[in-house]
Parts: sequence; structure tokens; C-alpha cells
Amino acid sequence: MNRIGVLTSGGDAPGMNAAIRAIVRSAGHFDMSVVGFKRGYNGPLMREENPSNDYEILTSRQVSNTVHRGGTFLMTARSREFLEVKNQEKAIQNMRTLGLEGLIAIGGDGTFGGAHDLNELGFPTIGLPGTIDNDLAYTDFTLGYDTALNTACECINRIRETSDSHERASLITVMGRNCGEIAINTALACGAEFVMVPEAKWSCEQIADRMKWGRLNGKRSTILILAEGAYKSLTSDVNAICSEHEKLHKYISEQMNASKLAAILEVLSGQETRATVLGYIQRGGSPSALDRVLAGRMGDRAVQALRANRGGVGIGIHENKLVEVPFKEIIGTHRPLNKELLELVSRLAK
Repeated sequence: MNRIGVLTSGGDAPGMNAAIRAIVRSAGHFDMSVVGFKRGYNGPLMREENPSNDYEILTSRQVSNTVHRGGTFLMTARSREFLEVKNQEKAIQNMRTLGLEGLIAIGGDGTFGGAHDLNELGFPTIGLPGTIDNDLAYTDFTLGYDTALNTACECINRIRETSDSHERASLITVMGRNCGEIAINTALACGAEFVMVPEAKWSCEQIADRMKWGRLNGKRSTILILAEGAYKSLTSDVNAICSEHEKLHKYISEQMNASKLAAILEVLSGQETRATVLGYIQRGGSPSALDRVLAGRMGDRAVQALRANRGGVGIGIHENKLVEVPFKEIIGTHRPLNKELLELVSRLAK
């Protein structure tokens, strides 16, 4: 191949810029040129009046001083229109007009779905796992996960100090959608007393009892880690609890959220409880050394795979070795709950 494309799609993740840099530099080494598409799969659809808003030729100098930057300079977005086959075919036509012979798509499960569709239509495509959620089962780590985990730990270390000073409980919501990887490992790294994840059932009563037990055993503060998708595994009758306690009556009609959960836990446990949602702070910032190295290795491997006309695979890492896994084995599969780590959080919280 002489010319390939690259895009970043879905949520941004630290390490995406480092991966783009690796792709451009590795391609240049093999005398291949790279076109960078902007705003995910919207770029290849080329709907902007000014072509420079859709794509640009990426040179080695253009990716200088990007390895340490968070986010993605190609920008990212989701495209519902790209789900239609006619638009996928249009994108392929546009890319072939630009002289492209292959594409590297960086993102999560949705991005891999689009890459798989392009590959099935005859356009060689490679996927790089760029998502902080670390929810793709085929790879040990995704780009951005290590950085997001370290960011969460740094924030919680600060929250722990003020919680200890005020002898209160802190309920901290971390990202991860329907995967508890960030929550469990953050809880373990920060010495949290409890962690709530989408993959395991939990109840307000159970957590409140743990909080009471901790107070009786001399704990001054309590750290509770909540995965953003964990409400779906909550087993408590929240409305019944709110109806039973006068202080919670105002929450009866409210949708479940961190503030409401904190109020419920405070009433049930008797310990002052404050909620903090870390939000998008976890997706930003300079990527960790691990994410930068992983991005470099994966980006280079993706280029070499296309150069050898190997499309239809996602690049991953397993036991510190790069692997190439067919899209069909990746899409729709998610990382299972690590019960061993979940139990370890509980044992070490005593």
C-alpha cells in the first residue's frame, strides 16, 4: 500500500495522538503517506464545503510534539449516518478517490463496528482500541485506560484527605459505562471501603451497614467508588426507602443519581456523605508513559498489518505481546467481571 487513512471515533482517550504520531512516522519509514480524517467517520463522508474540514495529509512534522498531548487533534465524533450501507459505500468511494488503500480506525466497540463494515465491503481496515473503559475483552489494555485510572486515583487521594478531616463518607462516581474495570481498580488502588459496578448486584442497605461497621471499628472516613453504569445492578427499593424516611421524601420522584444515593446512604448509615462525579476529567490530560508506549507499539503494528494487506483485525496486547484479532471475534464481546479483584477490595477494606 502507498497511502492509508487514520481517524479517531467515539469518545476521546489519552494516547490517541501518540497512536496517530506512530502511524504517520511508521508509514513514512515505509514510504507510505497518511491522510487524517476529522471528526471520526464523518471525515470520509466529506460533507463539508471546505475539504480541509474533512481531511488533511499528515506529515512527520505535523505530528511533532503530539505524543504527550491528550485528546485527539483529528477531533472525534459519532456518526449515525455511517450505519447505513449506502454511506459506507460513499465513504469508500471518497477514500479511493484520494488514493487510499486502507484505513486505521482508533476507538471503542462502536468504532470497531464501523471498521468491520468497511472491511466487509472490501476496504482493508484495522482497529486500534482507544477507550478509557478497557471494556474490549480481546486486549489486556486499551489506549487511555491507564491514564484514566491514574487520574481517578489522584483525584480520590485528594478527596480522601478532606473526607478524613471532616470524618465523612465520599461517594465518587467514575466513568466506564457498563464496565467496572476503572471502578474496581481505582477502589483497589485507593483503598476504598466499597465499590459498586454494573456486573455485580449491590444494595443501599448493604453499603450502609458496611459504613456503620467501619465507624464502629474506628474509621474516620469512608470512600465509596461508584461506576457510572452501576445503578442497573442496584437491588434496593429506593422509593420505599425514601418514603420511609422523612429526610428523603424530596427524593421520591427524582431519578437515581449520585446526590440521591449519597443522601440515602447518609440517612441509613448516620455518617455524613458527599457525592463527587469525576466526569470528563478522566478522559483528558497527558497520557501516561504506559499509554504512550502502547500507542507507539500498536500504531506501528497497524501500519505493518496494512502494508502486508492484513485487514479486518483489531490490534491488541496480551501478556505484553501484540496480537491481531478478527473483528468478528471482537464486536459485541465485553470484558467479564474480575470477581477476584472485586472480592479483594472487600477483604482489604476491613
